[in-house]
Amino acid sequence: MSLAFSFADPQFVKGAIIKQDKPHNEKIYLFFREDNPEWRREPIAPRIISRVAQLCKRDNGGSGSVSASMWTTFLKATLLCVDSVTDRHFDHLQNVLIVESPIWSETKIYGVFSNEWNYSAVCVYSVGEITEIFQTSSFKGYNDEIPSVRPGQVRNIGQCEFYNWKSREMKKMKSFVLHYDCQEHEEKNVARVADSYPEMTEKVKQQAVFYSKHFYHQIGVHEVKVADDTYNVLYLATDRGTIHKVVLLPKGAMNILEIQPFRSSAAIQSMILDNTRKKLFVASANELVQLPMDMCGAYKDSCESCVLARDPHCGWINGICASIYDSDLYGKRKLLQALTHDVSPDICSSESHSNTKGKGTIHREIRLPRQSRYYLNCSAKSHYADYTWFHNDQNVTHCSSGHHHCIHFIKNMTDDLYGTYSCISQEGWFEETLVTEDLVRPALETMQFRSLLPTDWAIKASLSSWLGLLHMVVVVLIVQ
Repeated sequence: MSLAFSFADPQFVKGAIIKQDKPHNEKIYLFFREDNPEWRREPIAPRIISRVAQLCKRDNGGSGSVSASMWTTFLKATLLCVDSVTDRHFDHLQNVLIVESPIWSETKIYGVFSNEWNYSAVCVYSVGEITEIFQTSSFKGYNDEIPSVRPGQVRNIGQCEFYNWKSREMKKMKSFVLHYDCQEHEEKNVARVADSYPEMTEKVKQQAVFYSKHFYHQIGVHEVKVADDTYNVLYLATDRGTIHKVVLLPKGAMNILEIQPFRSSAAIQSMILDNTRKKLFVASANELVQLPMDMCGAYKDSCESCVLARDPHCGWINGICASIYDSDLYGKRKLLQALTHDVSPDICSSESHSNTKGKGTIHREIRLPRQSRYYLNCSAKSHYADYTWFHNDQNVTHCSSGHHHCIHFIKNMTDDLYGTYSCISQEGWFEETLVTEDLVRPALETMQFRSLLPTDWAIKASLSSWLGLLHMVVVVLIVQ
């Protein structure tokens, strides 16, 4: 089959068979990037654009000598992913995940896109809206009348009924000849339009459900059913070898957790979700790991940290952050969750949700000699909290939300810089001390300082003895 004129240096991302209303209507969908033919004519146009193409699964080409070597149902359309807040366009499709639905038109297509700065966005399309564009949009650059059998549609016997030739009133042989001539004529028109004008004028456009300054190249999606609703959780692989866990909430997406899948830093080669066993499989060039999808242990410090994580997999009960799949631990009792952006300050105040605030605070004593350098590091637990370093209750460094680490650097250790340093996170009404470090002077340095004076005396006494002996020798030589 020939598609030589349908692509411009394509880079294929994914292909899949998408079920539709009837078995003979099943389509093959292709997702790819290609050179933008308008780029040279319009400098502001993106150089690379993303596409979705369709092809009927039963398309075997036409019956004529020309159309027999061509697909007559191949069409393509531009995929647009736009961030509604910044109005940024993301033109480079990186990865696609298809989530099937019992209703074929509601099957979802999750696409990960990037832009020229390697920022990323996730857009979600439905098979229904893509199908509608292929069925209704005009053909880009084609201004003639569209054939009665529209290119891109599955063609069955009886398609020439559009001509109203009343074949039933004719003799069988004459009817067959007329039907054959009609079919041959239509196939040539369909093949010509599909081969020369496969692109749709209308674009498939969606607003991003999540936008980030990180570069993502793979995606996994898990549908989580909790008591009040159903939530979609995204697992996005970064180019730094980490995975971001993002939950789609009614008022917007939240990046709730960063996962380090490997013992040492490595690029993620593949990532697969097993929705049945609730496991996440991640592979590098040298390592394969299996991770639970819930990972509620990351929020074990307190009721507040567990609830404010807004992870639909997890909830607070009996002094721990438990998984919704561990019902054997809490029976029929309900987990405490708050899957909204606005969480009540008194959500953890009841006795039934006993708090263990401060349980996860890291406390260290660090001995530093004077004139040394030292970094105080506080790793971010939440992407939406502010972090502040205090020295003896005085603010010395502030880090706004979005930082991975809040660092306070001491260039030259002096006496006034010793003392207690604390890193405190603030997210809305919730405040938590994450790290406390006591910087003290080493005991050895103090002992050496105290022994300096006696040692100096000994040196002076020894020197005086040698001078006295030398004086005596000189006197003896003079006398002789």
